[in-house]
Amino acid sequence: MIRVAIVDDDRLYQSQVKDYIEAYSKESGIEFSVTLYNSGMDFITDYKPVYDIAFLDIEMPLIDGMTTARKLRQTDSEICIVFITKMAKYAIEGYEVNAVDFVVKPIKYFNFKDKLKKAIKYVEARSANDIIIKSDGSYFRIPVTQIYYIEKDKNYIVYNTAQGELRERRNMEDMAELLEGSGFSMCNSGCIVNLRFIQQVTQTDVTVNGVQLPLSRRRIKDFKTDMLKFLRG
Repeated sequence: MIRVAIVDDDRLYQSQVKDYIEAYSKESGIEFSVTLYNSGMDFITDYKPVYDIAFLDIEMPLIDGMTTARKLRQTDSEICIVFITKMAKYAIEGYEVNAVDFVVKPIKYFNFKDKLKKAIKYVEARSANDIIIKSDGSYFRIPVTQIYYIEKDKNYIVYNTAQGELRERRNMEDMAELLEGSGFSMCNSGCIVNLRFIQQVTQTDVTVNGVQLPLSRRRIKDFKTDMLKFLRG
């Protein structure tokens, strides 16, 4: 399921983009969840990083699409932004907010489909390396490359990341399954380590980002195997 936000004060273009996404969904078999916003203000107020793609109209009252995108980037560095505009010259500013592409009005289906396919590729590449964490009532989209290690704490797990610690009520076994194939390995039943950040491994512990973590005897063989596989690519 790809989650899409369409932000446009023109209801006709809103409906057209939504119809085009639904048409492509029937063609490709890809499922989409589409949410409509009538202004940048509606979209950015109390924003949570739950969308994969945002189609932003550049020319909107109160807060234009570019200003909306700048505010969006303060809370979501990973979302795929595609601008919608009547004048292609505005799209050049999109580089400032790492926009993936732009669609020029009037919108033609085949052109839109090409832009949508490009956005989907971006999302698929990013999704393989991101996880969504709900911590203290807020949602965080964290690249797995920014997680040092994850520890169990009673009914919670604690993510030790480049941005600091985040706590989430989640099952450790489910997390291990989610991160399988992403360069992580369990060093004991209550700790998952990012193999990218290993500094030292002994018979009793693993040092990750300057922190010593216990390495259980029953995990030594599998852990070292995972580490060697990762290092060999």
